[in-house]
Amino acid sequence: MPSTVIGVTEAREKLAHILNQVAYGDQRYVVERRGNPLAVIVPAVEYDALLKMLSNAGVSDKIHGISVQIRFDGERYFVSDDQFDLYGEGRTLEAARQDYWLAVQDYLSDLKADADRLAPYLADRLIRLRAILSEDET
Repeated sequence: MPSTVIGVTEAREKLAHILNQVAYGDQRYVVERRGNPLAVIVPAVEYDALLKMLSNAGVSDKIHGISVQIRFDGERYFVSDDQFDLYGEGRTLEAARQDYWLAVQDYLSDLKADADRLAPYLADRLIRLRAILSEDET
């Protein structure tokens, strides 16, 4: 079902009506300011289901070409990968993504610093990271 898009002023003026439509009807709202989405109003049951899904199974995504899993425990987001065993966390999804990307950059720096004496599996990781980063720059 598509969401109804409304402005902040309209949402403020009609909040009671909107909440009733969401709670007892089959409605969702996206609240915007100057055409930019600020918030989404969804039924509490749907929100709880989304939280459960994010905390249990997570959601697959990519960050700069690296496949990651995103989870949410109700307070913090966690981003991790199976390829390099790195993770990031944050109070917002964007903060967790940025923290993860910093971990990738730190890991790459560490691998580069010891490139001449890496174990074979670490040398392979360095090659894969360099390939991912060179693809990302194009």
